[in-house]
Amino acid sequence: MLRRRALLQALAGGAGAGLLAPWARPARGEGQPAAQPAAQPAQPIQAESPPASLLQHFGPPLAAAPRRVVAAGPPAAVLVAALAPAQLLGWPMPLPDAARALLASGLARLPTIGRLAGRGSTLGTEGLLALRPELIVDVGSTDDYYRSQAQRLAQQTGIPYVLVDGSLPHSAQQLREVGQLLGVAQRAAQLAQYADQALAQAQQLRQRLQAQPPRFYLARGADGLETGWRGSINSQLLEYLGAHNVAAPPASQPGRPGRQGGGTPRVPLEQLLQWNPQLIVTQQPGLAEQLRQQSQWRSVQAVRQGLVLQIPHLPFGWVDGPPGINRLIGLRWLSLLLQHWDGATALDAAALRGRIEPQARAFYQLFYGCAAGVALPPGALP
Repeated sequence: MLRRRALLQALAGGAGAGLLAPWARPARGEGQPAAQPAAQPAQPIQAESPPASLLQHFGPPLAAAPRRVVAAGPPAAVLVAALAPAQLLGWPMPLPDAARALLASGLARLPTIGRLAGRGSTLGTEGLLALRPELIVDVGSTDDYYRSQAQRLAQQTGIPYVLVDGSLPHSAQQLREVGQLLGVAQRAAQLAQYADQALAQAQQLRQRLQAQPPRFYLARGADGLETGWRGSINSQLLEYLGAHNVAAPPASQPGRPGRQGGGTPRVPLEQLLQWNPQLIVTQQPGLAEQLRQQSQWRSVQAVRQGLVLQIPHLPFGWVDGPPGINRLIGLRWLSLLLQHWDGATALDAAALRGRIEPQARAFYQLFYGCAAGVALPPGALP
């Protein structure tokens, strides 16, 4: 393992001299191409008093820190895995071997048990009870639908259920509060410090982008024609950085920010041409190169100007997939990559590889227990 000092140096590195010190789920109009209106300037996110608590408790109270925890969905699984890997009973989603290779051995061996959250639930009540969990943790939206689901399941099973606000700006508080709940407050403080720094770095970029925010399109799905509506959790990271999501839902179909997969419609290519984004980002493996090669995409400004970014997706996504604390390394990378954004110059992600690789390795080691020196597979680095 890296020595603690080397690890902390790697985590802090790559953000410029002024940034090296500590910085002060599923949710429930076509037309002729037209000139794309200028993006609205990114407004500074006003400092707010943090919520008194991000946690909502259902069912019986916990008598002690739980030893057996079920994660209701992928964002919760990543959070619990980072904080208290020995307490996580399994993964709610399948993990490929390439992802498991970047995890601590105990996490890599965990079975896939299915998910509880949302309409895509694959873990039934009988299977849940067979796991003998002492706590269920769910991270994401805390709206009426998810509160009622948590209340119902806690009543049916007698298992304590904690619903956590999964908003990106609250990442550090998520770590601290859930870490306290799981009895790993010291570990949580270390991870929360990283989150605080990444969020502060992102806000410095947001200030710089105010005059000329990038107009971006999040390309999802095999053909890139699935996206995330403006305000959805899927596009939250880029919007937090100050970028302008061109995908606004039609007035007749208002979007509702949701959980993983929420607010992710399919759009016709004609609509994309009308939006004409300056920047395209995708986490779909290999999709960036595919879009660069397809003639029908070459009319899009981002493709013509070489502004199509392939986002790492292993062991978990850097922008989405899931929309959890795994996004913190994505904040670090995009804060570096976009710091000289001018809307015309191609973004050379390869040129930053020497700066971001040690940061990514240190992040994987700190958050996921990845072994030092492990070969990083394609998809783990930009």
